[in-house]
Amino acid sequence: MTADPNHLYLDRAELSALIALLREIPHLAEELDISLTKQDRQGTTGDYRMHRRPSQQPLPYNPAAARATDELHAVLTSWVRLVCEQRRFEYSGAPTTPGLARWLDRNVIALAMTEGAQAAPADIRAAVQAANRVICPPATRIIVDEAKFEQARQQRLNASGIVTLARELGDSYRSLTARRVQTLRDAGRIAPVPGPWAPKLPDLYVVGEVLDAHLAHPFRTRTRES
Repeated sequence: MTADPNHLYLDRAELSALIALLREIPHLAEELDISLTKQDRQGTTGDYRMHRRPSQQPLPYNPAAARATDELHAVLTSWVRLVCEQRRFEYSGAPTTPGLARWLDRNVIALAMTEGAQAAPADIRAAVQAANRVICPPATRIIVDEAKFEQARQQRLNASGIVTLARELGDSYRSLTARRVQTLRDAGRIAPVPGPWAPKLPDLYVVGEVLDAHLAHPFRTRTRES
C-alpha cells in the first residue's frame, strides 16, 4: 500500500486506544518485574510445598513472567525499529520496556505514518494481555461435589481442620480462618461440640454450623482475621 508522507494508517479511535495502551506499559513492566523475582503465591503453590522434598527449593523466578517480559520487550522493539527505519528517526529513549513504550507514545504519529502500522494495536495489545494474565491470572473455578460437601458438613473438626477444608470450597469461604472461627465463637454464633474430651485437645465444631455462621455473620474487612 502506498500513501503520501502525511497519510495515517491508523484512524483517530485506533490512535487513542494505542496511546492508552502504551501508557499502561511502564506500570505493567514494573508489575512483571515483581512477578519475575518473587515466588508466585497464586495457583498451586501450596500443593507444591506439600509434595516437594525438603531438599528441593522453589524456583527463584517466575518463568511465565520471564516469557511475558521478553515478549513485550520484543514487540515494542520491533515497532520502534520499523519507525526508525521507515521514518529515518534515531532512537533516543532508554533501552528498557518502559523506555520503548514512552518513545512510541511520544512518536505515535510517526508510528501511524509508518507502513504496516495497522497491525501495531493488535500486536501490542496481545503482548499486554499476555502480561496481564501473568500478573492477574484468572481464578481457578472450584467445583464442589454436593454429596461429599453434605457429608463434610456433618463432620466434627477443630478450627485448623475447618480452615483446611474451607480452602477447597471456593471464594465464599476463603476468609474463614482460625481467627475467624474464634470471632464467631466469641459472638455466640457457634459453640464447640460438648465433650468429654481428652485434656488439652482442641475444641471440635460441627463443620456445617461454622460454614453457615461464617456466611451469615457480617465480616468486617478492616479487621485482619488471619
